[in-house]
Amino acid sequence: MPAMVIDPLKGFPGYALRRVSAAFMAELAARLAVLDLRPAEGTVLLVIGMNPGITQSDVGRLLDIVSANMTPLTARLASRDLIDREPVDGRSHGLTLSEAGRRLMQKTRRIMEGLESELLERIPAAQRATFLGALMALASEEKS
Repeated sequence: MPAMVIDPLKGFPGYALRRVSAAFMAELAARLAVLDLRPAEGTVLLVIGMNPGITQSDVGRLLDIVSANMTPLTARLASRDLIDREPVDGRSHGLTLSEAGRRLMQKTRRIMEGLESELLERIPAAQRATFLGALMALASEEKS
């Protein structure tokens, strides 16, 4: 019989968040794969859909994606005719969803909302608002 392994990190909140996040993102990746999308591509579609004309650099700043990763990501979406680019100035392009992009964004949103609902259902209803508030506090750039 193998010896019991002790996890010295299980009481660390950052460790728990990372484990939950990794499991959640793996499940999201699996569900979006049926649409031939990666999670980053799905989130970019949602951001562009809610912000027509947004620049690639603004999408990257909002989602914390570096420029070196945004360029190939938007190129993949453009190669699938999911986004249109319109010049804004000498270097920037505004991004909008094509009709195919809008349809795919809606499917993506349904998948994401379903997974988010499943996540919240694992938390007792009376604790959900507190949980979401705590996550927002952790995500806030301001320290209290």
